[in-house]
Amino acid sequence: MRGRLPLRRRRVRRYTRASRAGSVVRHSHPPTEPNIDLHDSTVAVTGATGFLGRYIVDALLGRSARVIGVVRNPDRVPELAARGVELRRADLSDRDALLAGFEGADAVVSNAALFSLRRLASLSPHNRRDHRRANVDGTRNVFDALTAAGVRRVVHVSSVAIYDGRRRGYSGEDQVQLSERTRPTPFNAYAVSKALSEQLAWRLARERGLALTTVRPCAIYGAFDPNFTRILERLLSLPVTIVPAGLHLPLVYAGDVAEAIALALESAVAQGRAYNTTGDDATFREVIRAWESAGGRKALVKIPLPTPFRQSFDHRRATRDLGWHNRPLVEGFRDTLARRARAE
Repeated sequence: MRGRLPLRRRRVRRYTRASRAGSVVRHSHPPTEPNIDLHDSTVAVTGATGFLGRYIVDALLGRSARVIGVVRNPDRVPELAARGVELRRADLSDRDALLAGFEGADAVVSNAALFSLRRLASLSPHNRRDHRRANVDGTRNVFDALTAAGVRRVVHVSSVAIYDGRRRGYSGEDQVQLSERTRPTPFNAYAVSKALSEQLAWRLARERGLALTTVRPCAIYGAFDPNFTRILERLLSLPVTIVPAGLHLPLVYAGDVAEAIALALESAVAQGRAYNTTGDDATFREVIRAWESAGGRKALVKIPLPTPFRQSFDHRRATRDLGWHNRPLVEGFRDTLARRARAE
């Protein structure tokens, strides 16, 4: 409850150093402040009716937190209200509505963002503008609103897409990021917008004395996923399909990302730090085998298509600081299918 969080009067310090290739965001030693006890605390979640948002709600309710879902359409998922989630209507473009959404919250999970696989390679002149409005301007509005509401603890959902893709290999949290200087391409509107969004979040946290944590998932799968999981299912529902050979694709289950967010809220060590919350390196063939072993549909014939690409991410910091682990693919896929069956 609001009166018992002394962390609101403390400041979180960090500094940003720009490089010619992009931006490197570094954080000082996290402040030593009391952990948040999520039991009976109130947490506001933007995008609570979305794919990842529904898992975040699960993780918080599982810890007996009171959850406010700050969403565009409160009627989208009636199940949430039935489970005791208070749904408040607000769009990322409406600061006043966001302020009303955050009133009474002890912490905010800034989760809502614009992402769609169909728009990752869009040639539309509006694509970059739309991503900036939702992901950068939206972040500013969220932070303005939560500051006005007196909230001082924030977890911001970012992405490993913020890292400069020209540097292949094993990316840790201090990897060089995309920035305003990044050359625009038809493929990087989302990635640049998420980089600028997180960099803005850190700057506002420093200026306003907010206790901020950012989590950076890779490609997320799970029930209700309109992106990767849906595409995987469609590929494997065909009698004959193409399988990218040589493609290494780290995936993370939505439930594990949500668990990382809850752990970060509970941890004083997490304040002022960024965490990769990513899956382990896996080939696309291994992904398919895990899906089929979990009970997913199988294609009769799989034609390999050479796709030499590999990008891995270091999530040891989340393991060390939070005790976080990502589950094996087959377990995540089993849970995905079971959860979907329960919802039908």
